[in-house]
Amino acid sequence: MNILLLLLGIAVVIWSIVEAFWTIIWVVGDSAPITSRFTTYTWRLFRTVVGNKKHRLLSLTGPLVLFFSILLWLLFLWLGWTLVFYADVSSIAPTRSGITPDFTDVLWYVAYCLFTIGNGDFTPNGDAWQVLSSLVGLNGMLMITLSVTYFLQVVSAVVNKRSFASQVTGIGSSSEEFVLKFWNGRDFKAIELQLSSLSQQLSTLNEQHLAFPILHYYHTTSEQKSQGRAIAILYDAVLLLEHGVAEDIRPTQAYLDTTHESAKNFLNTLKSAFINKAEEVPPLPSLLKLNWKGVPTVPEEEFYRKLEDKKETRQLVLGLIKNNNRQWPS
Repeated sequence: MNILLLLLGIAVVIWSIVEAFWTIIWVVGDSAPITSRFTTYTWRLFRTVVGNKKHRLLSLTGPLVLFFSILLWLLFLWLGWTLVFYADVSSIAPTRSGITPDFTDVLWYVAYCLFTIGNGDFTPNGDAWQVLSSLVGLNGMLMITLSVTYFLQVVSAVVNKRSFASQVTGIGSSSEEFVLKFWNGRDFKAIELQLSSLSQQLSTLNEQHLAFPILHYYHTTSEQKSQGRAIAILYDAVLLLEHGVAEDIRPTQAYLDTTHESAKNFLNTLKSAFINKAEEVPPLPSLLKLNWKGVPTVPEEEFYRKLEDKKETRQLVLGLIKNNNRQWPS
């Protein structure tokens, strides 16, 4: 028996299982080390090759990244078990001839154990290899079942993120327009129910992005369904309501705090996708647009001074938008 091949095969099997289970089951906000880098570099490569304007082609990236991630785990699992069996040339025996199995034969044997648990041209040679063959079949069934479940959960989460974005951008295509939709001529109390609903949705999306960091690579062809733009609109709208409009017409502070915290928690998930803040500061929201509609506001100098503390957070939002090849909503 070749001990080096055996140890290498065991290491590859363990690695593939750890990568898959870490990504699928362990909800910590990060994919496994190799999987996370593989998905990020695949997205960046695809974005470089396709270009920034071809949003329809870019929309294929998410499904392709998901498919190739699952394929990566399965291929390495297949390779690992093949190395384990190939470490002992007598691990399998042919059923129809007396030839010694080569590497291709072992690869074939492991494939039908791993993916079909059917009968082939080879059988395990000895009790230990019979047990190990059964373990390979169990491992394959478990991995495929988990992969299919993971695929369906990711697709469901993609629907949620696009639904959230559509709801925000459907109210307003900019933060100022969003805020003005709830101005009744007296105050902004009407926005409280909407903020409560959006913050709940955003909290759910936050947990889904922690569970499935691959969601960051799902691109949409529609600007109205772009999550980055929706986050920018909602975050700046909260800043306008919290620091820009006159204090006596503001919504209840608890609703603003909850929405603000939900947005910040979501932005914390960006590190798992290696999305960094932009170097430049995005355009500031305008109090002048609110004044035109008769909304009492604080002095501009006071408002922009308070926004200085939010500069890095807004740069991070801009980094998310740029990662999706979109422009800041205005």
